[in-house]
Amino acid sequence: MTTTQQISALIEKTFDVGDAELSGATDFESLEFDSLVLVELAVILTRDYGVEITDEELAEAKTIEATAALVNSKSRTLTA
Repeated sequence: MTTTQQISALIEKTFDVGDAELSGATDFESLEFDSLVLVELAVILTRDYGVEITDEELAEAKTIEATAALVNSKSRTLTA
């Protein structure tokens, strides 16, 4: 399972996204994620992936795919 798929599954499990079909291109605005939801998601990603992710970074990333790329780039930095 790719990081994008993992984050999509995490979002589906944790947040009420209704019948939304999640993909890498799904943006947080279309899911009606406000700043508090982004803070919660940042905390979960930080805990699950062991890298510091902020709500500001998630707001800039905008999509699940960009968030996965952010997580992956921070993970590589730790292991490099």
